[in-house]
Amino acid sequence: MTDTLLNNQMVDRMTVRIEHLDKLLNLAGEVIITSSTLHDLQREMIDAVTYHRPIVESSLQTIKAADEASRRISQDLHDLVMAIRLVEIGETFRMFRRTVRDLSRKLKKEIELEIEGEHVLIDKALAERLVEPMLHLIRNAVDHGIEQPLERTRLGKTAQGIIRLEAIEHENDTEIIVSDDGRGINEAAVIEKAQACGLIRAGETPDLTNILCTSGFSTRDQATDTSGRGVGLDIVRTMINSFNGTLEIKTHQEKGTFFRFTIPKLRAVNIIDALIVRCSNSLFALAIDKVISLQGVPVRQIQATMDRERFIRYLGEPIALFDLRELLGGGTSEILKPDLVPIVVIEGKNERIAVVVTEFLSPQKLVNVPLETDMFGETTAPGVAGTCIISGGQVGLTVDVDKLVEMATHSDGDSDAIEQDASSLLEYGDENGGNNSGEFERTPTDIPAIGHDAHAELDSKEKYQRRFMDKDSGMDSRSYELNANDVADLLDEVRRGLAELQDTLLTLEERADDKEIMRDVFRRLHALKGSFAMLGTNASADLAHRLETLLDYVRKDMIPLEKSLIDVMLDGVSELAFSTKSLPAKQPEENKELTERINTVIEAQRRQVIVTDERELLSIPFSLPPIVELQLLGALKKHSHTYETFIRFRPGRQASYLIMYLTLRKLCYFGTILATIPAIDQIEQGNCGDAVKILWATQLNEPKLTETLNELQPLYNISEHYSLTTTVFRYDSSGVLD
Repeated sequence: MTDTLLNNQMVDRMTVRIEHLDKLLNLAGEVIITSSTLHDLQREMIDAVTYHRPIVESSLQTIKAADEASRRISQDLHDLVMAIRLVEIGETFRMFRRTVRDLSRKLKKEIELEIEGEHVLIDKALAERLVEPMLHLIRNAVDHGIEQPLERTRLGKTAQGIIRLEAIEHENDTEIIVSDDGRGINEAAVIEKAQACGLIRAGETPDLTNILCTSGFSTRDQATDTSGRGVGLDIVRTMINSFNGTLEIKTHQEKGTFFRFTIPKLRAVNIIDALIVRCSNSLFALAIDKVISLQGVPVRQIQATMDRERFIRYLGEPIALFDLRELLGGGTSEILKPDLVPIVVIEGKNERIAVVVTEFLSPQKLVNVPLETDMFGETTAPGVAGTCIISGGQVGLTVDVDKLVEMATHSDGDSDAIEQDASSLLEYGDENGGNNSGEFERTPTDIPAIGHDAHAELDSKEKYQRRFMDKDSGMDSRSYELNANDVADLLDEVRRGLAELQDTLLTLEERADDKEIMRDVFRRLHALKGSFAMLGTNASADLAHRLETLLDYVRKDMIPLEKSLIDVMLDGVSELAFSTKSLPAKQPEENKELTERINTVIEAQRRQVIVTDERELLSIPFSLPPIVELQLLGALKKHSHTYETFIRFRPGRQASYLIMYLTLRKLCYFGTILATIPAIDQIEQGNCGDAVKILWATQLNEPKLTETLNELQPLYNISEHYSLTTTVFRYDSSGVLD
């Protein structure tokens, strides 16, 4: 759907509050002071060793103070990073307004989206990854849950259904709730279908969550483009599990369905207590809370069975035994003592396993830097959560214990199933890591959204400049000044602007009379038009201009703000968002179908507002701005006559709007035209019928005015005319305006 182009975009930048930057600068100052202190202490220590001088007590106290300051600054920096990365979840919730609006209109349902707890703060990475599971639930609620208005009325409900998004913050986790007041889940039908599919046996107590989240399960016999393929809830649970969260489903027949995500608070930079182990030349960090036991197991106690290659007994229970390095695709670990095997018992979400290592090292407090993940939370190296720096400056890998246990218990001991050799990424003692660049190879995420890494499209600044210096590219010469970084920044700005524009348009639909929102939408469109012009994307700039023109007609009350018009504008925003996917490598083409829709709406609305009936035209009052009122006052002071003149034109070889415009210019020789209905700019654009009403001031009296218009009648195809004297202000000889 087009809304995902705007809703799922992964923007690699975010707004930072000034107070956070001030704190960061203060901490940077403290780091400089501490670094200077340590530098002086280093010189003292070198001198003491070189000249065999004793270390004075004050130096030891200074070392202690520097150590305490360093620890405090590190913790403050970590807390500050956490605060900077937090965003209001309302930004994520509001993304679904377009989804609910479009789906409800498509399915002919009346649905309102309610948002609660929008000021709850969550990590930005979590907010982005929540979009997909919530989108699945909302689509299900609209399609499966909310009934048609007539059906709801029969059930004693309001015709308008409600989908509710709520966030609740706790000390250690955050609850995200998606609920609706629809028909609920038919548990009997679910159980019957599950039995037919062989998911449960007759008489077995069913687990509704497990059944609904089974891949491929759906109670619908035929899928639609909205739901029914049986993949939605499976994806939801997979994603929630990737956050180490839980999913709870409650349903009540004819009352609605309730989904609750309980997600532990995520960390942008994870400080963990870890056990460091060595496997051959690789270092690995295992989270202490996942480590059950460390053992040196004699080889004779390692047993084998038919279904499991190896196992040991821990507290009398058999536990499967694997090689840690082999699980990660790097071959077997070296054993220092042939008769004694170092083994670590670790615990995943549902099961324990034992892993063979080469050597136990000391526990440490580490900073884990996560690897790139895809939409399901999978890293580029399965079983590896990230990288870390171990004491002594050595680089290690942080093991994702939950994933490792899952891989071990579902791989049947086939280590060749692991495509990525995680242990070879970083070798023991290699300061640069496992490759020359010191960086891991990253793969793009698979989220159906606009790609935001513009640099991936450019090999270099020179490549971009060659692209835009091509004479056949059809680009504006002003684009030549943009380098690769400029384009990336501008594209990010455009994509954020489009997402904000969509949200503002939805607000405008709800509050059509709010002139400030109307001006806000117009300003955003105007800015986007300029940005597309800077990028040289003529088709997108032209589309933005058409949307701007359409909205300008609304601003001037030339066409009404109807839902059909909002539909066209939202589709235009989606088309602009889609066009940015190919930039800057390829120029987007004009969507002729959408252009025709915009032109059709404009022409249809124009025909509705063109006034040809004399009585209707005369009933429309003049709306005079202050400057025109002053002009009118000046005309009255000069004893000019003020008239409302009605003129109708007969059809001829030339268009009525052109003859009308020429007539108005001619009348300017006889007086001052203060206002017209339709307005002058509407007449210039042809947005008028065959009649016009004029408010003007002239020295001509009524007989002379009639004579003058009679003389103009055959020259300007005037079929009829008449004038009425009007007095807007009363001006007396004392110079006082009543």
